[in-house]
Amino acid sequence: MELESGSVDAAGARLSHHSTGVGPAVLFVHGPALGAEVFRDTLVALDALEGRPIRVVSYDRRAYGGSETLEPFRATTVSEQAEDAVVLVDALELAPVLVVGFDVGALVALDLLLRHRPRLGGAVLVEPALLSLVAEGREAVAGLREVVEEGVRDGGAGGAVEGYLEHVGGPGTLERLGHDRLNGARRNARPFAADLAAGPAWRYAPRDLRELAVPVTVVSGERSAPAWRGAAAALARLVPDAELVELDAGHLVPMDDPEGLARVVRAAVEATR
Repeated sequence: MELESGSVDAAGARLSHHSTGVGPAVLFVHGPALGAEVFRDTLVALDALEGRPIRVVSYDRRAYGGSETLEPFRATTVSEQAEDAVVLVDALELAPVLVVGFDVGALVALDLLLRHRPRLGGAVLVEPALLSLVAEGREAVAGLREVVEEGVRDGGAGGAVEGYLEHVGGPGTLERLGHDRLNGARRNARPFAADLAAGPAWRYAPRDLRELAVPVTVVSGERSAPAWRGAAAALARLVPDAELVELDAGHLVPMDDPEGLARVVRAAVEATR
């Protein structure tokens, strides 16, 4: 699969994006640490599926991978990330676009649904970082914070990234990532730290989620931690007519079951006709 690359200027950032195909658009929004590379296998699997032609776009959020931002970069918000996505959607003329968001990227997709609904045709929310929806969420966040702090003590900023990935992905995650993707994740230490603060700080009203009138699919990994599975199920109950799909995966669904996620995305594309 050949991807065309380009960049778009946003407010204080230059966003690197990759795209292929023509037709209804699908925009992939990554989560913490791994950047757009997390969807690499999913895009290949999606390209192999039969169905109507689609246009697929992935991008590195500000300060990740090939994207740039003003220095010094220390913080971001979910809303800032959503505004970046709007710039990309408008510049590439993607609307109405199906947004596939993973982890914090799922919060970006939700923010788009709440504040920029006319640009969206639907959303696939993969392991959404809404741990506040479940009773065990606070404990899960505290445990994650401990892992990251220990990683910093043992290996600096890059160690924090590795600790996070091993914690959410399970034993053997670093080996599965391979040398190139792991080094890329380590280089994303600054935006990773910003993401860890941005997710819990995002504010929303549950009643607004209950009023969403757009096709939404929530994806959960069957082997993900209970708090993550619970958050996905709770969100699916909040959003009217949302479908909850469980895949044979841990938290890192795009890596663990790219074929399964590709099938979910393809079904969502067909549902937005």
